[in-house]
Amino acid sequence: MKQNIVRMAALCAACLAAWVCPAQDYSDQPYTSGEKLTVDTAEVECLYRYTAADTVLGEMREACTLLQVGREWTKFTSYEAYWTDSVLWRSDWKMTGREFSRHKPPTRDFYSDSYLRRTADNAYEVQGMIFMDFYVYTDRAPLPAWTLTADTATVCGYLCRKATARFRGRQWEAWYTEELPVDAGPWKLCGLPGLILRASTPDGLLSFEAQSVRRGGAYSVMQEVPSSHAQRISRADVLKLERYAALEHDEYMSARIELLYSANGDGFPKRTFYQPLELE
Repeated sequence: MKQNIVRMAALCAACLAAWVCPAQDYSDQPYTSGEKLTVDTAEVECLYRYTAADTVLGEMREACTLLQVGREWTKFTSYEAYWTDSVLWRSDWKMTGREFSRHKPPTRDFYSDSYLRRTADNAYEVQGMIFMDFYVYTDRAPLPAWTLTADTATVCGYLCRKATARFRGRQWEAWYTEELPVDAGPWKLCGLPGLILRASTPDGLLSFEAQSVRRGGAYSVMQEVPSSHAQRISRADVLKLERYAALEHDEYMSARIELLYSANGDGFPKRTFYQPLELE
């Protein structure tokens, strides 16, 4: 694989150092990141390194992501989004763009989706963005049909057991710890008798690995009220849009921008990075 890696090795090191998002607005106007609702209090938070590889482009990408586990809700999102909320919350949501710009984000991630899960019925509200399209959808996801094994490993300092399942078109191997007996994990991976600290596909294309766990606190789980610009569509339509926007990227962009420009004057590339978590 060529070394065109959108890598953030300092990524999780920087995240761990701060557990405290980006600043682009230097004005004296109030800085906002959308209306937020507090839906639960997280008793466990886990920071993951998320990696995805596109073998066609020979490219790998990494992101720093965060899982918050409350009694009724869990939330999985980019660490950058969490960091933004944390900075604004500490100022009682009263911070100007200029004040916010003084804070340095630990990462700038390619990952932008947010998954709010109601644990009682495994119902999700998912918000995200595909290039120029903001979307929101609901998903009543089935729990993965895990097969438990006797294999053990230590992940992030916790003794873990291995489980395998096929979920949404991919085969997954997950390592969970009964030392943290919560039904939760990265993305939509859950349904085991302990927190999932590592999960990957056997082909090596996708992986999540815990970098740090903190527990016993009282951290607000906040969900953003969907923007008026977001389209409420189905999960199936999101998968189609994600594929189209990546594999027919030049056509996708030309339908949205009248004039095409790029650094070399050749317009947008035919294809961009594509390695979705869900295939079906």
